[in-house]
Amino acid sequence: MKKLTTSDEINMLLHAPAASAALGAAITTGLLWMLAERPMTGEEVVQALNIPGKRGHYWLQYLQSFGILETVQQGYITSSLVQTAILDTYSRENWQHLVIDEQEKDACVHGLPQLIGAPGSLWSIQGFDEPKNYVDRMRASPERAREFTRMLFEVHQNLANKVAEVLDLTGAEHMMDLGGNSGVISMALLRKYPALKSTIVDIENVCEAGREIVAEQGFSDRITYYPAEFADDEFPSGFDLVIQCDVAVYNIELLRKLFKSLIPGGRLIFVDHFSPAENLAPPTRVEWTFLDSLHDPDFGFPTLKEFKSLLDQAGFDVPEKHQTLGKGMVVLQAWKRDV
Repeated sequence: MKKLTTSDEINMLLHAPAASAALGAAITTGLLWMLAERPMTGEEVVQALNIPGKRGHYWLQYLQSFGILETVQQGYITSSLVQTAILDTYSRENWQHLVIDEQEKDACVHGLPQLIGAPGSLWSIQGFDEPKNYVDRMRASPERAREFTRMLFEVHQNLANKVAEVLDLTGAEHMMDLGGNSGVISMALLRKYPALKSTIVDIENVCEAGREIVAEQGFSDRITYYPAEFADDEFPSGFDLVIQCDVAVYNIELLRKLFKSLIPGGRLIFVDHFSPAENLAPPTRVEWTFLDSLHDPDFGFPTLKEFKSLLDQAGFDVPEKHQTLGKGMVVLQAWKRDV
């Protein structure tokens, strides 16, 4: 979220939950795509979406008031901003998935003004079920895993291209892509290095969804999937390179397992976010970190220094220098130490 600069923006922020919900409904009902095809009157929209009473008419007027819709002689249409920012970016399916994600991750925030000083989880205090992270949701539902995996394939195209641009993988033959999901990072690297092959390690439902995308993109002969639970299962071995990109799993147990997966002198690459200092969230993860703290008050990302210490404990040599991508993401490389 951008920094507020005017009194009007502060007032607008107080009303933002209702506006966000109204926009979310315009996405989940398909309204924006309906109006992109042709103008519709308020009555036509209300009937098409079966919205009772006057609610639908007020909803359309509200969406128009903050620029989501516009009116022409024939009725309502989507604004040019919505066309550029929503309809021309991701698919309708992926936007609907993003709306559901937003609803699920901040369900407890309405009680925050009264409860911010309360100890423990604001979810349990308010009687909500404890929040499931996105991995748990995908583990429980193959369809949810498929939606999320396809969403990430679209959303992470730019990140994948940046990763491929900054990394020199000359000489690497077989890499593990830990938590590689749709394979978007692997595909970008394999396009750049024709001799490289990748094994993506992820949970079972993600592997099933990812294989579909890999086949559609023509990489089935160079990318394979290996289903595994990060905490419980052993990983495959014999890799000269392991990459973990935007997965946010940092613990020492995982690093020791990755040490075993690499050949002597093998390289480990982390592309992720780190806290700039104790009690500060990564600049691009402030909202997420804050929301996680509503469940666990002590939640936090490690600093780069702390994570380098974990790598050292796990048996890796870590150079002092590291690279950065846009928006504060760090590219950290380490090498398996001879033992």
